[in-house]
Amino acid sequence: MQKISQKLGEHYSETFKQFGSTSEGVDWGSDEAKLHLRYRKMLAVMDNHPSTPVRARPSLLDVGCGFGGLLQYANNMGLDFDYTGIDVAQNMIDWAASAHPEGRFFCQDFLDFEPEKNFDYVVCNGILTQKLDTPGREMDDYAQKLIRGMFEVCRSGVAFNAMTTRVNFFSDNLYYRDPLGLAAWCIAELTPHFRIDHAYPLYEYTIYLLKEPR
Repeated sequence: MQKISQKLGEHYSETFKQFGSTSEGVDWGSDEAKLHLRYRKMLAVMDNHPSTPVRARPSLLDVGCGFGGLLQYANNMGLDFDYTGIDVAQNMIDWAASAHPEGRFFCQDFLDFEPEKNFDYVVCNGILTQKLDTPGREMDDYAQKLIRGMFEVCRSGVAFNAMTTRVNFFSDNLYYRDPLGLAAWCIAELTPHFRIDHAYPLYEYTIYLLKEPR
């Protein structure tokens, strides 16, 4: 397991142990509405999914799935897709697998994950907003490995969020990345087909990377 992944796993295992399957349990504060907003931003990568006989029911991999909150939110919204979640926090994965038998869950570092098949969509909600005490350059390298890995195993698109540098206050434990700089890296290394959503009322943004233009 990667050192940064292990640190994050230990951190989120403790928050989940303390707060359970809540917004605070994934260290997003006490406002559940903000958590749901982040879920909506992740699922927006599936907008305009092509309906074909081969892929009538899209598949989605949730990297850093926590307690399976994204799947629960999707169920509540009446959304139907083939869900797989992966996380390094064992207590979260155990809870998610028990609460959501309709999904598949793996307790593993995504950077060591070798799926048997690719997924239509891959999302990552929160891993790239938290760095704890990791030095910035190490976190940059980790982030880029993670993003590249997600893009490699997706068939249609990827969504992930990061803290924006367009703020007037910085917290030492959070991972801030200039949105234009990160977008430039994605264009140069992965795909020209992308968009950034920086317009919602949180101190972050979501980047969407697509295999082909829509």
